[in-house]
Amino acid sequence: MPALLHCQTTKVLQILGGLLAIFLLCLVCQIIYNVYFHPLSRFPGPKSWTSNRFTYIRHIWTGTLAREIREIHLKYGDVVRVAPDELSFATPDALQDIYTNFGQPAFPKGPVWNGTIPGQPTMVLNALNPSDHARMRKVVAPAFTEKAIRAQEGIIESYAANFVRCLEQEVSRAGINGTVLDITRWFNFTAFDLIGELVFGESFNCLDNNEFHHWAIQILATFKAVTCAVSLRYYPYLDWLLRLAIPKSVWETQKYHFGLAVDKVQRRLGVEKERQDVLGMLKMDEQARDGLTIRELHATAPLLIIAGSQTIVTVLSGITSYLAKNPQKLAFLTREVRESFRNENEITVSAGKDLGYLNAVLNEGLRLCMPAAGGLNRLTPPGGGTVAGYSLPGNIHVNVQPLSIHLSPRYFHDPTSFIPERWLPEVATDPTSAYYNDRRSSVLPFSTGPRSCIGKALAWAEMRLLLAKLVWSFDIEEVDSVKGRLRWDKQGVFIAVARQPFEVRLKARKV
Repeated sequence: MPALLHCQTTKVLQILGGLLAIFLLCLVCQIIYNVYFHPLSRFPGPKSWTSNRFTYIRHIWTGTLAREIREIHLKYGDVVRVAPDELSFATPDALQDIYTNFGQPAFPKGPVWNGTIPGQPTMVLNALNPSDHARMRKVVAPAFTEKAIRAQEGIIESYAANFVRCLEQEVSRAGINGTVLDITRWFNFTAFDLIGELVFGESFNCLDNNEFHHWAIQILATFKAVTCAVSLRYYPYLDWLLRLAIPKSVWETQKYHFGLAVDKVQRRLGVEKERQDVLGMLKMDEQARDGLTIRELHATAPLLIIAGSQTIVTVLSGITSYLAKNPQKLAFLTREVRESFRNENEITVSAGKDLGYLNAVLNEGLRLCMPAAGGLNRLTPPGGGTVAGYSLPGNIHVNVQPLSIHLSPRYFHDPTSFIPERWLPEVATDPTSAYYNDRRSSVLPFSTGPRSCIGKALAWAEMRLLLAKLVWSFDIEEVDSVKGRLRWDKQGVFIAVARQPFEVRLKARKV
């Protein structure tokens, strides 16, 4: 009997050993094919990236993908292979080819980053079907046009005023030396309150309560985990691991988050509002012909809250970080704003458009502090497509990593430095300027083409207003602390920047 058992064990081990050998042989063959015989093998890139997708995913999980791909571009050039079936482009021409598709078939979004979360309906952001996306965008976009934002200027200005009032209270309590505070937190409070008012007709009251609404906490807490888990979709046969990879608590939080959105939407739809908010402007159509179904509206509402708040928080936090570390630039901006307005109430959405240095600071901030720093992945059409002059086979992942262009010495002079002057018209048009040849048109923080961000006008209105009121009302100083010395470019990127707390000292203005 022992001999028989030993014989059976030996056979099992032999079978397992044979299966392992076959697996390893297949793996080696796949690696050799990926590196040397794949249709993309003509494009340069590190073999540790081109041979498999694991290196790419590992950097997604550590938040270092955007930085690593930038380094690859610096070493290998404007077109690099960063996975067996993915190319990254660091050339302005690729922006138009991939995202605007003039004269060629559209480059669609793929199911990896834009597939629906299990159990949730489709929304405008992840509508893979072009006709569904066009229908949803046509419904949502009118609520965010320049005309629509002008109609909401009073609301936007009232929340900016409350932002200043709350900060004044913090400064007043601290005394003559001012107060050290996490300015990112206060930008977050303001952005959440304002977008809640604009979308649902009611604030989240973060500013007045000096604390995050529980919905805001859920949004900020789950972003990284979901981003990492969704990357498993690169291996469709492992898609079942998606639910296992995301902790149960995160799934429960997502479910709770969606439930809050449903509740907010249903309560809003049950109330007649004198003032037209975003939800009141959206056309409903359960047949999905020329409006949104109720489930699509449920999915769209939280998207509007996230996109309508986190974009400006990222940019304004980054700009404040750079200004605090560049006191001369801060002084220029402060002087322009204070000399342009006699009192804080004169600073309006419309008035901020005429401030040249303010707009230059914001443009430079958008270059260095790109909200969607991870880029926007697309697939080549099934029949293939052309990007930056390269003919590519179908169903290949393509991307333009914004930081690889924005921080490239090929396209910007002194690219890693915060230099708002490069955006001033007198500098941009001066052939003797070191910044004359900067490719300013390649900075597209809100993307371009039919899937570009619909909230651009709102973002610009909020950023101009909040930054102008901040520097008009307070003297800002850098803080010598861990949170005060934060390096913006060292933060992780999980599609968007994983913002860390950033401290500054605020004092009541002297003059």
